[in-house]
Amino acid sequence: MQHELLISNGYFQLWQAYLNQQNDDWTALPLSAEQTQMLEQILSEPMDKLSPYSFFMVLIELTQKHLNSPDLPFAMARCISPANFGLLGYMASRSENLAQAIEYVVRFSRLVIDGDNITSMKYQRDGQYIRMHCPLSHEKFVFLHEVTLAAMLHLAKQFVPEDNFPLLRMSFVNKPSMPLKYYQAFYGCELKFEQAEYEVIFSNKVLDLKPEQADPNLIQLLVTQAEAAMQQRSKQSNVAEKLHFILAEYLRLRQQAPKIEDIAQELHVSVRTLQRQLAEHDSSFKRILEVERIKRCDALLKSGTALTDIAFELGYSDQSALARAYKTLTGQTLLQKKKVLNSLSKS
Repeated sequence: MQHELLISNGYFQLWQAYLNQQNDDWTALPLSAEQTQMLEQILSEPMDKLSPYSFFMVLIELTQKHLNSPDLPFAMARCISPANFGLLGYMASRSENLAQAIEYVVRFSRLVIDGDNITSMKYQRDGQYIRMHCPLSHEKFVFLHEVTLAAMLHLAKQFVPEDNFPLLRMSFVNKPSMPLKYYQAFYGCELKFEQAEYEVIFSNKVLDLKPEQADPNLIQLLVTQAEAAMQQRSKQSNVAEKLHFILAEYLRLRQQAPKIEDIAQELHVSVRTLQRQLAEHDSSFKRILEVERIKRCDALLKSGTALTDIAFELGYSDQSALARAYKTLTGQTLLQKKKVLNSLSKS
């Protein structure tokens, strides 16, 4: 069972930094009250905490309409600082050489992007080349790949003299999402599109490049912290995964939304303990329930159930409340989703 992709709040902070650079502000965007509340909470939380990628893309789409920025991934990447990648960013900036920084990025990438519906970057040394690569699991992650790769490389250029930066080739699974001139200006290397994998190729000179802020003593402490964070996230993910399954089955079989007290009793823990365990995984009962209610909504839409009946079954006060929740989490309106389902059924 696939769960929603989560990204670090650093992405949201990076987006805000871009808006600030444009002398703009997110309050100018047409956000609903629920979206505004959610965004305010995310921006007030630590960089390392994780939030839904789907909501991030709602903000990106609104920003593109508002500012008409054709090279938005690169414009955002130019605002990057180590803090935006949290612990992982500080590790990269304090590594003994750039090759070590790349290894840490690959090893601890789950600290900034976590979900079973995306494949982590892999790292290889092949003769005179250093290769990082990963596939594209779904088209909806194209923007995430583009902004992450661009931010990672722009951050790396801050640590070493740009004239010596050993980037040789960039390969993309997707077609160019903007005019080629923007890719060429940003990367300044050979470019390939519509490839089997995303790929970053460095010359082996990367092994010798030493970040100006390298700190061998501090890096050991940071690695220890990262390993502990990964272990804790893995431990707590079991609780979140179990809750996703339980809530999905509850909604399907009982045709009503459960209360946290009911689920805590089923798991033989107190409500407070369940809330604490989920908070340690940067999640909550409310967030997981909302994800599973929207998934159940999709299933009911496919079966032709009326919107008023769906809202009642899923525990929303009315059809309007269901529509707002759906738009907040997916970025789509219920009408748009129904049109997509209708077109699929006719094809």
